[in-house]
Amino acid sequence: MSMYNVGILGGTFDPIHFGHLILAKEAKDKCKLDEIWFMPAKTPPHKLNKTVSDFSLRKDMIELAIKDYAGFYCSDFENTLEGNSYTFNTLEKLENRFCCDEFYFIMGADSFYEIETWKNPAVILKIANLIVASRDYSNENLTLKSHFEYLKSKYEIKGISFLDTVDVDISSTEIRELAKAGEDIGKYVPESVCRYIKEKKIYV
Repeated sequence: MSMYNVGILGGTFDPIHFGHLILAKEAKDKCKLDEIWFMPAKTPPHKLNKTVSDFSLRKDMIELAIKDYAGFYCSDFENTLEGNSYTFNTLEKLENRFCCDEFYFIMGADSFYEIETWKNPAVILKIANLIVASRDYSNENLTLKSHFEYLKSKYEIKGISFLDTVDVDISSTEIRELAKAGEDIGKYVPESVCRYIKEKKIYV
């Protein structure tokens, strides 16, 4: 059985936007990944006290957004798991179920700095290769490398690579607020997603 290099891009995706798509494409191209799996969280532990759109709506929006991208897939894997959507648990289950594939977990620099606040960071660092995306990698290089050295001295690390990404100033929160106010969100999300949001009145 062939081994695939699979990038995992997790998140709430409420809604998915061009920033997510650009990050996924750059990770796939620059890190030589075979596939990108967009993995919406069923129950994001950091948003338990916030309103999150239904999983099926967020999944539909992802599928609409990625339909024209080769190697992009939407996974409902976290929706099959019990309890809160913890990254370590997802990665452990993925490793067990898809033992022939190599997984790369894509995260932003902010999350990389905060990874010790996540549940069971040692598990995450041990079983998944990390792709750390920075909007200003050249200026943050020394800080990122310093944090990497710190983590390496404390944990068993499978692999970490840094991805210099385009600066895309888009926030799902901002998109939701614009949609709620009846403003145009067409420059932030694909047209198909924009239509879906309007039809389903998701953020109204």
